[in-house]
Amino acid sequence: MGTTPSEDWIALLDLVTRYSRGLDTKDYELVKTVFAPDCLMVYDFSDLGVSGDILTYHSADEIAEDSRRIHAPLRTLHQNGNYYFDIDGSAAIGRVYCDLYQVRPADDHPVGVHRLGWYDDAYLKIDGSWFIKERIWKPTWNEGEWIGGRPILADEAGKV
Repeated sequence: MGTTPSEDWIALLDLVTRYSRGLDTKDYELVKTVFAPDCLMVYDFSDLGVSGDILTYHSADEIAEDSRRIHAPLRTLHQNGNYYFDIDGSAAIGRVYCDLYQVRPADDHPVGVHRLGWYDDAYLKIDGSWFIKERIWKPTWNEGEWIGGRPILADEAGKV
């Protein structure tokens, strides 16, 4: 017989779902609410020519601002599943698998890409609420090229 998920487990599920919902609806204020004040986020799309050093962030504001730029020309759908959370008091680690589809609408022919991977996360409970302390995107499969807008650091480094 199974056990009922704890309130913390359910709160972490809500947390990671809010992140994806914020990106898919372009609600970047919602995206900012999921991150701890001193956070780290790394996306590594090296196989697409966008390395993790260009997509590394240390604040919710940085994440939201670059997400706004990158997702501006896109329609996205994050389908999360296979959730794993290991909770130890006010800290937790987790893995969230993601099946991501991105479309860049165009007048004559939309361009779509498909990404598979997972987020390796560290969470922190602050004043009774859970936040993402660290999130690392680990791609396992990419179909298609980089179709997002230019990340801020790509402009500064002259890349992408």
